[in-house]
Amino acid sequence: MNGLSDHPRHPNKKDKKMLDNTQLQGTVADVIAVLRLTPMNASTRVVTIKSARDLRAALSGGANLSASKFFDAATVPTPELRSKLGPRHVQILSDVKRAQRAWSDRFRRDLVLRLKGKLPTLADAIDAVEAMGASDHGQRTVQSIRKFASAQATSPANITATAVATEPLLRALVPEDLGVRTAKTLRNKVVQIRSAVELVDPNAVSGREADVKGLPKVWQELLAKLEAEIPKSCNAELAILRRLAVRADREGLLPGQVHAELIAGFVAYEKATKSSSHIEKIRRAAKTWNKVIAREGLLAAQFETSNSQNRLPDVTWGEVPEPIRSRVDALTDRMVAPQGDEAWSSFIEDEDDLGLGELSLGSGLSDTKLAREKGTQRNLRDAVKRAWYAAQTSPKVTAKPRTLEDLFRKDCLLAVVAAIREKRRERVEARGDNWEANKKGRYECSLIQALYSVGKSCELPVEILEPVRELTLKLDPSVVGTKITSDGTLAYVYEDRKIGRHHETMLRQFNEDSALSRWFQAPGVLWREAETWKRRGKNRPTLAQAALARSALIAQLEQRVTPMRRTNLARLRAFGDDSHLSLPVGAGEGTLILPGAELKNLRSIHVTIDRETVKMLKRFIEVYRPLFVENANADPENPHLFPGAASERKERGEDGGYPKGLGYITKEKLSQRFRQHIWKHCQLRMDLQVMRHIAGKVILDMDPSAMGLVQEVLGHKRIETTQSYYAQVCKIVAQKNYLQLLDQYTRRVVSHVDFQVMLEQQKEG
Repeated sequence: MNGLSDHPRHPNKKDKKMLDNTQLQGTVADVIAVLRLTPMNASTRVVTIKSARDLRAALSGGANLSASKFFDAATVPTPELRSKLGPRHVQILSDVKRAQRAWSDRFRRDLVLRLKGKLPTLADAIDAVEAMGASDHGQRTVQSIRKFASAQATSPANITATAVATEPLLRALVPEDLGVRTAKTLRNKVVQIRSAVELVDPNAVSGREADVKGLPKVWQELLAKLEAEIPKSCNAELAILRRLAVRADREGLLPGQVHAELIAGFVAYEKATKSSSHIEKIRRAAKTWNKVIAREGLLAAQFETSNSQNRLPDVTWGEVPEPIRSRVDALTDRMVAPQGDEAWSSFIEDEDDLGLGELSLGSGLSDTKLAREKGTQRNLRDAVKRAWYAAQTSPKVTAKPRTLEDLFRKDCLLAVVAAIREKRRERVEARGDNWEANKKGRYECSLIQALYSVGKSCELPVEILEPVRELTLKLDPSVVGTKITSDGTLAYVYEDRKIGRHHETMLRQFNEDSALSRWFQAPGVLWREAETWKRRGKNRPTLAQAALARSALIAQLEQRVTPMRRTNLARLRAFGDDSHLSLPVGAGEGTLILPGAELKNLRSIHVTIDRETVKMLKRFIEVYRPLFVENANADPENPHLFPGAASERKERGEDGGYPKGLGYITKEKLSQRFRQHIWKHCQLRMDLQVMRHIAGKVILDMDPSAMGLVQEVLGHKRIETTQSYYAQVCKIVAQKNYLQLLDQYTRRVVSHVDFQVMLEQQKEG
């Protein structure tokens, strides 16, 4: 039946209700919208829409016209019209007749007319799915939409069916919300809901070549000019500009008529429907658009460039006055790291003495001191340069700072705090949130604390440092009050130290047993996804599959071996004389040894590796690790389990770095890829640091008194550290245990209540 549905729709009560509330007259644009809802072959739909546009262009020059006039002209075409249509006039008129049959479906037609000029809802999306024809897939989609609305504690009619509105909700879903068990089933249902929303979302567009072919000639010419400015490898940027052209054409706009409101809505849709990495592609596409539009002299609106949202403007270290800079450089140059293998042989003066010689505690020790990690040095310099810049640009600071002591003046310190708070206020209001003026911020407190550390290390006078210390206490969000001690002095009261807010949010999801179950299944789930190349008969895995295998191995190591910090995880050495891993030749258990000098608290780790993890390690090293070696141009002698470009050697107590090709993957990249994989395949929001917290939480859930075991598993040096981090977890667990005991006690008491007295009283009455 020319690609149309073989099952004609009969208007039911819903159809009649829709007919009573809609207008009967539509336009060619409405006809095209109906075609998008009509079941037919995709290529047939594209050709039909193009023919409808060609006929419209021949009749009105491209301007919109009523559907009745449009179809009347196609029914009895004049010789002049056939001439305008050219050699394809027979095919075009035939395609328009197909469009007319689609337009005759009252349900689809009235749905399109009803949605004109209003935001659609998920109830409209359900109607659109039903308009596509009865099928099992359509019924499942409708069920998914209703479950989704129920998870939001509302009905489909109360949720706007646009990607900008629904995507944040869809991305936050977990399997429990839709009543499913696996992440794969959840992804299938989310895809169904997205497809339904696209049917009614006025912003939904596609950038396929087939859609571009149906655009007017003026748009195709502009796209050709835009494409000439885009490198061949940047297909994503070209697709963005194609979607912009399709979106504008659907609204009947020519290139010179594109307005700022359209671009703003288009950018919002792109950000909502794509990953966070897509933002940079939008920026590059925007630069190309702005450049070509300006060059061609078109009146079209340009993309707005986003302003920097840094907490304070960044300045180079060289801009800071030399008297300040030199004193800070002298400080950071003599700072030492808390860990590191000292070269003991450099202390020996006489090798014949006692067979080893006498250890010198003189100049040899200072010569082998190591510089503290670059991040710490950078943080101290950042505190100084940002404080200087804030004071330098503040109109309230009349005497600009020229020496290090000047930065500790009250007016300079207040200028720093004011600049940070003003920047935060701008970010909060840009998000549409209310600014809370009395709420303390962590960043200004940390910056002032770092500045205080610099001043104290540079041995500034107490009268200069004491006001700074008092200011940090006033700014510190963890200070909840003050009290008078027994000796009459004033003491500050701090709240219990706890896990950071970001990690606390991640950890809270594991209060659900199903989320914890998905975490324990994560190594197997990710490993099976990585091994799909083998099941499909491929010769070797892709780099993406190798990354999945790496994430699976990380989850396995953290769960079954030891919860390592991400720095130690990234720097794991599998080969060489000082390898961390010792694997058996055949089947059996292995060993993992992390020297104390390489750990944050100098406590070494010595644990066994179970047989299943040994098997995964061997296969990873044999099959997947060579891809990372090849991708990173690593040396064949690279000792690391995860080779990469990072080369810092601080984990071995040595200054400098590994030679080129012998480095490891950066911990940031390792954590980023793991976070993406664990969300996509397991629907869990977590990173490498949260894995350590889960280990502690699992132990405390089973036994709240096992704080010592948590300390040992996590490798904390002091039990106070463990208690401070898991204070909140312990309180929650203690509350659960209390409620459980309360329920048990209540049942026991109720079971022993004697109702005999009450019965006797009733008889006497």
